[in-house]
Amino acid sequence: MMKKIFLLTILVCFGHIVHGQEENIQKVQIVKDSSFEATFPKGKNEIRLNALSFLIVEDLNIFYERILNKSSSLGLSMFINAGEENTLTERKFAVNPYYRFYFYNSKEYGARGFFVEGFSSFASVKNESLQVSLGMTIGQKWVTTKGFSFELFVGLARYITDTALEAHAPIGVAIGKRF
Repeated sequence: MMKKIFLLTILVCFGHIVHGQEENIQKVQIVKDSSFEATFPKGKNEIRLNALSFLIVEDLNIFYERILNKSSSLGLSMFINAGEENTLTERKFAVNPYYRFYFYNSKEYGARGFFVEGFSSFASVKNESLQVSLGMTIGQKWVTTKGFSFELFVGLARYITDTALEAHAPIGVAIGKRF
């Protein structure tokens, strides 16, 4: 008998608790907030300098990038061997057109973040005529709200023309400005 009274008391209390809760429905309206987007630079052009090659081997490596949309861009870089003879590169001068694809998430968008790049290179190599190579680069780019950029990259390219050299590896730490 005690079991039945105890069970009945628990059921009545539980029913009272469940019945005592009110339905509280709130309507949520999603509003597009453009203040977050306004904090990022609106420019479609960017100029960068490979500070690593400039400081280590006195090479001048300048990049121009035209942003097509939030996930891709086209660019052109120019390499000038401004230093003395060195063992790191046999290249004297090069022009490198490239296409870059950015992988992004909610925090990384607008031609920044992790990227993969396909490029070609038209270079004057020591003691040889014009040489052509094709390659890939991977890297990471950060852009401040003021439009300053910082980029780390590494790549590998193979010469497709007849040359004693087989490949070259672009690496760098580039700094620049988006406008």
